[in-house]
Amino acid sequence: MHYGFDIGGSKIAFAVFDAEFRECERSLHATPSRDYGAFVALVVGLVEQADARWGGRGRVGLGFPGVLDTASRILAPNVPAIHGRNLLEDLSQRLGRPLAADNDANCFLLSEYHQGAVAGAGLALALTLGTGVGGALIHQGRLVDSRRGGCGEFGHGAVGAALLRRYPTLPLFECGCGLSGCLETYVSGTGLSRLYQHDTGVMLGGRDIIAGWQRGDEAASRCMTLYLDILAAGLGSLMVHLAPDAVVLGGGLSEYPWLYQELTIRLPDWMMKGVAPAPLVAPLFGGDGGVRGAALLAIRDETAFS
Repeated sequence: MHYGFDIGGSKIAFAVFDAEFRECERSLHATPSRDYGAFVALVVGLVEQADARWGGRGRVGLGFPGVLDTASRILAPNVPAIHGRNLLEDLSQRLGRPLAADNDANCFLLSEYHQGAVAGAGLALALTLGTGVGGALIHQGRLVDSRRGGCGEFGHGAVGAALLRRYPTLPLFECGCGLSGCLETYVSGTGLSRLYQHDTGVMLGGRDIIAGWQRGDEAASRCMTLYLDILAAGLGSLMVHLAPDAVVLGGGLSEYPWLYQELTIRLPDWMMKGVAPAPLVAPLFGGDGGVRGAALLAIRDETAFS
C-alpha cells in the first residue's frame, strides 16, 4: 500500500492507495500549526492505524508548501510546526521506514503525469492557483529540480514590461518573498481580492468577484479582465521560455471550465509571434490531487513514470 499526506497550513489530507494507485480511503485533519510534537504524533498515528487496517507497512510520501534544504530540513513558513525541522528523519525513526517528501506543486504534477492529464508529455508544466501560486516541471517522467531545491517557483517571477505598458496604473504589490510585483501577488486567490480592493476600495472574496463578473457587474468585470490578462501574460512567458508540451492548472481556480476558454483566447497576445501556445488542460485528479502525488513520491526514484 501507498500512503500520501498533503500538508497545508490549516488542513492535512491523508489518503491510502493500492498497488495500482487507486484511492482506497481519504481523511482530512486539522494541522497542528505550531506544535511539532503533536504534528509528528498525528502523522505517526495515521500511518500506524492504516498499517493495521490494511495489514501491511505502507510506503509514505509527504507533500508540503515549501522546499527541502541541503540538510533535508523542511522549509515551510506557512506551517510553523515543521518549518526548519528535520521532519523526515524524525518520522523515519518513529515509523521504522524511509519516507519521501517534496513540494506540493511537484506532487500535484507528478500525479497528473502518472495516468493523468499530462501523461506521456515530454515536458509538462504545472501552475497551481490557490492562496499562493506554485509551479513544477516534469521531463521524461522525472521532476525537474537541482540540489538547491525550489525549481518551479513561477509565482515569484515578476510581471513584464508589456503588461505594465497595457496597464500603466497597475500597482506593484509587495510579496512575502521580499520582492515586489511577483505574479503570485496578482493571480493567487488573495491576489484577485487585492486587485478588486485596489480598484474599488472594497475587499471581496474571489468567488464573489467571479460571481459578479458573470452577472455583468462593471467593477468585477474590470477586475477579472485585468486578472485574466496578468495570468495569460505569466503563462505566455513561461510557454515561450520553457516550450512545454502541455500545461496543467491546479488549485481552486482550476475547477472553473471558463478559465481555460478565457486563457486560450488571451494567450496569443502575450507570446512571440509564430509561437503557438501549449495545450492548457484541467487536472484529471482534481485541483487538490497533491495527496496522490505525495503517495507516488515513495517510488519516483525507482522509475520514470509513463
